[in-house]
Amino acid sequence: MKQLWFLLLCCLVLSSCAEEKETEQAVDLEAEKEALMEASRDWANSTTNEEYLSYWHEDAILLPQGRPALRGHDEIMAMLKETDSIPGWSVDWEPYEAHISESGDMGYLLERTLFTWNDSTGQLQKNYMNAVTIWKKQPDGSWKNVVDINTSDPTMTSIR
Repeated sequence: MKQLWFLLLCCLVLSSCAEEKETEQAVDLEAEKEALMEASRDWANSTTNEEYLSYWHEDAILLPQGRPALRGHDEIMAMLKETDSIPGWSVDWEPYEAHISESGDMGYLLERTLFTWNDSTGQLQKNYMNAVTIWKKQPDGSWKNVVDINTSDPTMTSIR
C-alpha cells in the first residue's frame, strides 16, 4: 500500500512539473519580439517630452555617450527639456533585432539611432549611433525601457 501511495505521489509531482513546463512554453517569443519592436517604433514617433518619458520605466537608466548616466524619470525629463532649446533638434531610430527571455518578461533591442541639430552657423549636424535598449514587460502587458545605451558610429549613414 505504501508503494502505491508513493507511486501516486510521484505521478502527481511529475504531472505538475509537466504542467509548469507547458505554461512556460506558452510564451510566443516571436510575437513578443514583434510587440517589442513595435513599442520601440511607437516610441520613436512620440511628439512630446511626456510621451517620450512614458516609454521609460520610472527607474530607468539612460547611458548617453559623453554624459553621466541619467537615473529615473526626473533626470531623464530634465535632459529632454534641455533638448527643447537646441535648434533643429530631433531624434529618430529603428530597431533591427529583438531578443526575448524564455519567460517573456525581459527583452532587448539593437537599434540604429540618428540625432540631428543645427550648429551655431545653422548647419545641420548628424550623429548616427548604435543603441542597445533593455526592456521589462509590465503587468498590463506593455513594455517599458529600463536601460538605454547609445554609442556613436561614424561609419553609419542611415538608420533604415
